Amino acid sequence: MPTTVRLRDAAEYSEAAQKMFELSRAWFNYDFSEPPAMSRVMAWDPAFGGPHGRAMKRAMAPGEFSRAEKEMVAAVVSGVNACAY
Repeated sequence: MPTTVRLRDAAEYSEAAQKMFELSRAWFNYDFSEPPAMSRVMAWDPAFGGPHGRAMKRAMAPGEFSRAEKEMVAAVVSGVNACAY
């Protein structure tokens, strides 16, 4: 059985994580009722989540492919890898 973590409610996180959630809202340009699950998982360990978030911003920065094309590649790779999220 795969390892799982309990997704905590946004209110359970530190003030620094709350600020990160606000950045996620701005990044996705969407007012989530709760931050995205992956954002909450990454926020639990700032030493891991911070660098991961910065890498994501670099990957999604303007370039040869549009953000929509990059999101599609990510979705296809997740499907090929049978990711449950």
